[in-house]
Amino acid sequence: MTDSQDPHDLTTEDQAHYKALAAGEHLPAETDLSRLASLGLVDDDPYDEGSHIATDPRAAIQRLLEAEHAQLTASLERLAAIPVLEGLAPAYEHSRRFDHMGSEFLPTPSLMNDRIGTITGKAAVELLAAQPALPADRDPAIRKLGNDRSLAALERGATLRLLYRSTAAADRATQAYVAALIDAGGEVRAVAGRFPRMIIVDQKSLFVDDHVTRRPDAHSGWHVADRSSVMWARNVFDIYWENAMPWAQAVAVADEVVLTDRQMDILEQLHAGESQDGAGRRLGISDRLVNRGLAEARERLGLRSTFQLMIWYGRWLERTAQQ
Repeated sequence: MTDSQDPHDLTTEDQAHYKALAAGEHLPAETDLSRLASLGLVDDDPYDEGSHIATDPRAAIQRLLEAEHAQLTASLERLAAIPVLEGLAPAYEHSRRFDHMGSEFLPTPSLMNDRIGTITGKAAVELLAAQPALPADRDPAIRKLGNDRSLAALERGATLRLLYRSTAAADRATQAYVAALIDAGGEVRAVAGRFPRMIIVDQKSLFVDDHVTRRPDAHSGWHVADRSSVMWARNVFDIYWENAMPWAQAVAVADEVVLTDRQMDILEQLHAGESQDGAGRRLGISDRLVNRGLAEARERLGLRSTFQLMIWYGRWLERTAQQ
């Protein structure tokens, strides 16, 4: 018998042995009758010690049927537990989503803001926020709510770091809010180029824009609770933070920035070596909008060529770095 062979499987030799016993023949004492015995097809001969006799195979069939029926009954009983186990799955998914793994899509601004409010309202250790949108482009009520949450987190003893675009430093309302935030113990820096929107709370929760479904609603987003993703995003935040300028420096150079964010984004891409087509692809805008942005930037600065525009941008970067 091989290692993989079922002890109940009868070989051709086993069948020949059974037929010989059924015919009244005597088999040598060393004959292997273990498989026949396991099925109850042979028994000890009561009149001849050491010999065996054949038994009725129909009795063996009945025993096998009863044994299989018992196993099937037990299997069906175990399968009956599946609906109960499925009923527990939502509780597990909820735990994975909000405690240590997973993410959840929040398709509307109200759902996104409610979730951010719930999580940031409990921030006790650290609150990091990268906000690339200009204050004027944000809903005033939502902006005020975000400001209140930040100040409340500081009052609870959490540390707070906030990143804005450098062009936001020209906004008077933002300057007043940042001043209050810094007075309360927060830190604020400004980034000259583009960066992703994100909020990270206590190194456990991450909020980002939707880059999966690409729904029309620009304010949809994701609540990410997977620890590895959250910590990766925190590392990205730190990279932008280390390369950002102090808020006071951003305010000092804000009056020199006379171009729009889109125009500055286009110049940033060209300065990094992208072609105009490549800049459009990186920014997700058409060639027509790239050309229009460059034309409007030249007109604002009184320049005749894109080459002159790039010289202006290079000098602006130098002045920014020297502030």
